[in-house]
Amino acid sequence: MCPPENVPLILNSQNFAKAKNLLGQEFSAILFDARTTLNLDALAIAIGTLRTGGTLVLWLNPNQHIDLDSRRWSGVANGILTPNFNQHFYSLLSSFFINRRGGSMYPPENYAPFSKGGYIDPPLHQKQNSTAEQQRIIQQILRLSTDIAILTAKRGRGKSALLGMLANQLNTQKCWQKCWLTAPNKSAVQTLQDFAEQPIDFIAPDELTQQIQQAPTQFKQDWLLIDEAAMLPLPILNQFIRTFKRIVISTTIHSYEGTGRGFLLKFLTNLPRTFQQFELTEPLRWAKNDKLEVFIDELLLLEAEDRLVQPDYDPQTAVQIRQVSQQTIVEKINDFYALLTLAHYRTSPLDLRRLFDAPQQRFYLAESGSFLLGGVWLMEEGGLTSLDLIEKICRGERRPQGNLVAQALAFQGNLPQACALKSLRISRIAVQPNWQNHGLGQKLINTLIQQAEVDFLSVSFGYTAELYAFWQKCGFILVQISEYQEASSGCYSVIMLCPISIAGEKLVAQAQRHFQRNFSFSFHPLKAQFPFPLDWQLTDEDFQILQNVAFFHRTLFASIGAIRRLMATSDRQCCPLLTAYCQGKNIDKTLVGGKKHWLTQCRLEVASSLDQIM
Repeated sequence: MCPPENVPLILNSQNFAKAKNLLGQEFSAILFDARTTLNLDALAIAIGTLRTGGTLVLWLNPNQHIDLDSRRWSGVANGILTPNFNQHFYSLLSSFFINRRGGSMYPPENYAPFSKGGYIDPPLHQKQNSTAEQQRIIQQILRLSTDIAILTAKRGRGKSALLGMLANQLNTQKCWQKCWLTAPNKSAVQTLQDFAEQPIDFIAPDELTQQIQQAPTQFKQDWLLIDEAAMLPLPILNQFIRTFKRIVISTTIHSYEGTGRGFLLKFLTNLPRTFQQFELTEPLRWAKNDKLEVFIDELLLLEAEDRLVQPDYDPQTAVQIRQVSQQTIVEKINDFYALLTLAHYRTSPLDLRRLFDAPQQRFYLAESGSFLLGGVWLMEEGGLTSLDLIEKICRGERRPQGNLVAQALAFQGNLPQACALKSLRISRIAVQPNWQNHGLGQKLINTLIQQAEVDFLSVSFGYTAELYAFWQKCGFILVQISEYQEASSGCYSVIMLCPISIAGEKLVAQAQRHFQRNFSFSFHPLKAQFPFPLDWQLTDEDFQILQNVAFFHRTLFASIGAIRRLMATSDRQCCPLLTAYCQGKNIDKTLVGGKKHWLTQCRLEVASSLDQIM
């Protein structure tokens, strides 16, 4: 994806998904082809990789009405019109840039900015090997008595270079036993390595986690540099900071990845070790107040959380909770998006695009006068009328866009009616930091429960005891836990439901029975926290589940209860793979032809066992 020197980098819909691999690199010329697809993530990355004096050519099509990027976030297979985002995007272009003839290049009235391509040039700024600001921070870190140094900066401030130079100083002073480097993306730390006179040993986060679990004391005298820490799950990050003698954590604030002040709020809460914060402010790769940087900040609302007014909590404050339209959210987009980024630091440009224009959304706000204190963002789900489609979802043959929880309940929970009933999925709930732990979040959910005209509500989140207790208090019932930890959070994803209608009450009761009847048969790490009695009686539901395992695509994990009940009545010598699976044994699947072949053989063993008893 990286062109030779002096050849423009071309980004388009064919390689937008790989744009993250460009982090840590620099380019003098970039052609960004957005004629059919305007991917905000890729655009932000492209602008962040321009070197001093570089040129970005942004190519748009004035006749393109449907932005095909909307297929990623709208739930509509063919894409949708995006008038709200277009107004935001083109008005900013018109405000920030003029064409080379002196006229407006981006007239908002006709949205025809780049029929032949337009040029945006960052001003020249002489790059330095080391700035006074960098050296001051390096010396302060070296003299620290605290365990952790936290370095933050916007892009282009020399954060990676500082870490590389810090590694040089550590090596020169011999004040460490060993220094390690970890980051979410190895290719993004090349600048850091370039500024280190000797290569720093890089270790991927998942590999480091494994080594810590195997022998945690091996790192007790070592230093660890963590680049772009906010992109790592907090549980993994916390494991790292408990293990090493000294840790230097760096992260980009006001970044398209969704990191920012919200990350620091969450990370610093209950941090078990002493720390000190540092921030780089002076840009190195472009001039201060460069138009292109300010443009992308405004486009992605990267400064929104700093601008949000955050009043202190006052129990006497009158708070109004109301449902609002999507148009109201667009009008309040700066405050609402700021609220989301403070509460959920992984809020991203994808979320911004969805907020502007995606269909089937609902919103509730908690306000005090002009102050936005909290909000709930919901997605409409269910209401499918095709019985054939619902059956294929249950079998794992179809996975149409949207309806995330409804489809998970149908496929994993064997609940086809979840797709037919109407529901609201709580995508996000956010409360201002000063107002958290004062009951406002629960009031928001109670209002939603009272006013929602659907069959049930759903929420999916990374399991923590604190979050689970909150949703329990709101009347939600646990019905599903994922097999694996989510890469983004390091937590197991759970689904909880709250019934609204009579049909919803029946569905939730059935989902709860299914979960409690089967989860205890698994070997899940959270099983001890949810102990349920074992029921060995094979039922009609079990046979339906087993049929979907044997002849379709239902997963073994979602079917473990039915499989173990089947194995209790089957000849285990005829089912060696299933027997080992049901005993929780770790199987080297390469010895049985690989994972795909192993799964195929397991399905055949289920089919054979069914034949024996039917």
